[in-house]
Amino acid sequence: MRRKWTIFSPLSIILTLVLFAGLGATFLGSGGLTFSPGKLTDKNYAGFTIEGFGSHADFEAECSRCHQPLTSMQAELCVDCHTRVARQIVTAAGVHGNAPAVMACAACHPDHQGRDFDPFWEALRTFDHATAEFSLQHHMLDYDENLIACTACHNEDQGLRVDLQGCVDCHADHQVAFMTQHILDFGDSCLTCHDGVDRMVGFNHATTEFPLEGQHGEIDCSVCHQDGRFTGTTLDCQGCHQEPLVHQGLFGADCATCHRAQGWLPALVEGQPFEHASQTGFSLARHKQDYTGEPLTCLGCHPDNLKQFEAGACISCHADDNLLFMEQHIDFYGSACLACHDGVDRLSDFDHAAVFPLEGRHSSTACENCHLTNAAGRVFKGTPLECHQCHTEPQIHAGFFGLQCRWCHTTDAWVPARLSQHDFPLDHGDQGVLECQLCHIDTYTLYTCFGCHEHQQAEVTETHLAEGVSLDELPSCSRCHPAGKPAEESG
Repeated sequence: MRRKWTIFSPLSIILTLVLFAGLGATFLGSGGLTFSPGKLTDKNYAGFTIEGFGSHADFEAECSRCHQPLTSMQAELCVDCHTRVARQIVTAAGVHGNAPAVMACAACHPDHQGRDFDPFWEALRTFDHATAEFSLQHHMLDYDENLIACTACHNEDQGLRVDLQGCVDCHADHQVAFMTQHILDFGDSCLTCHDGVDRMVGFNHATTEFPLEGQHGEIDCSVCHQDGRFTGTTLDCQGCHQEPLVHQGLFGADCATCHRAQGWLPALVEGQPFEHASQTGFSLARHKQDYTGEPLTCLGCHPDNLKQFEAGACISCHADDNLLFMEQHIDFYGSACLACHDGVDRLSDFDHAAVFPLEGRHSSTACENCHLTNAAGRVFKGTPLECHQCHTEPQIHAGFFGLQCRWCHTTDAWVPARLSQHDFPLDHGDQGVLECQLCHIDTYTLYTCFGCHEHQQAEVTETHLAEGVSLDELPSCSRCHPAGKPAEESG
């Protein structure tokens, strides 16, 4: 069977072409409005504009801004203008960053439904607040158990933008003192910390990049989080603490090498606590700055090695202030500064009595007799304070009375000694105080009465034997004569 072809006349072809040309001209002349399904919305919130347009109605005659068949998807053209929405989608943040089928814009925001149509409110009919950055888990009811309206948190005149003042007002009505202090400490950017689920009640700072250890746990949050800022808070010591001038540029910026959060001092040196006064014997109490008021640095006293002290640094510094004094000072005392100075007592008000009272004959003794001179100069630190360190113990009582010489002797004179437990009268025979050696000839542990009574020795022996005193008992005179008198007078 042969196909039967329909033959168009030249006139019908011409009329068809004219018709399409007319339609095309009409379409192009109207910007596509001939086929528009309806007028676009002219809704605008708070005067916002995008590329100079306040609403979709402003470019109603430019259909290609939203429709480019076979060239571009409609949603792609939407986000070309709505760049804020595009950022949310790319960063997966905000409402659009979490919304399902986010590129189906017209499904939530239709248009061509008249000038008064609001595509924003239309989207709310199907909007799931769970996709927002703030959950309503704890914000369905207010403190009075009433439902919370959307406009309590969102400004209706600004496209339901979040109105943080609503947060403040609501919570302040319930806890005004708490909210006042909370805003002073953290500011009023509520969403920086709160997401509606975690109300920060169980917040543990230890789970962050900066655990609050030691003294960091004792300071107010607002000290580090100023103006209510929590993101971007510095984690480095030098971000909050200025490096001390005393060691600026000497130890580097890693404070944790020497310091701990438990306390800035004492510092750790090679892992061990370091305190200058106790471990070097020299306090820095009077050496925080030089005579010009400039801070004294570690290198000022330890120019070559921190573990070595250079006395020349002391001399140089003090000589710059008073050269004549330092020259005389070194001539008399030498250059061993630390022998006398500990950084606390500058000896300007030195009282020798506080160290060793110069009484009696000590007061007339020349300084150099006690403070000897060595290679570094005159020695002051470590000068002997005990009698036996300067005075040799007399052989006559060596090993008997001990080394506490002051118990018997004074600085006025070595003799006579003061015996606090000598029962036998020292003025025996009414001849005044007798010399010790008269009775204690060789040692103080033994005595003899024949120092005086040597011409009566035979007679004394005879009479005592007659009284029944044996020769062994005879030397113990004081047992029978404790007062130094004849037995009948002693009673």
